[in-house]
Amino acid sequence: MGLRAGHDQIYFGRWRTMDATPIDLRRAWHRLERLLREIAAALEAEDVPAARLDLGKAFEALHAAGPGEEGPEAVRYLDHALSFAHRVIGGLLHEKGLPPHSPMDFAGWYDAREVPFREDW
Repeated sequence: MGLRAGHDQIYFGRWRTMDATPIDLRRAWHRLERLLREIAAALEAEDVPAARLDLGKAFEALHAAGPGEEGPEAVRYLDHALSFAHRVIGGLLHEKGLPPHSPMDFAGWYDAREVPFREDW
């Protein structure tokens, strides 16, 4: 499922590091918007109401971040949008009888830096 790879590219992105630049945040915003649109297209053929609800929340968080916003608040909204996207992908995988997705299983495929988690904020 290509959605998992798209999610992971964002998850392990530079925007989630403490030395992220405004350009990194803008790039993450646009990549996340593209991923959410791909998820929406995949959901058109599925009847998963909870996933549709989570996708709506992902779009809300993404729009709250704004494509040109900076700082911890923007990072927090981007992180929320990515988390909701992950839940939707998990719901789609479950519907197809596939195992859940764990980004850390694929960390070796990316230039995985230490990713800050909510406890660090």
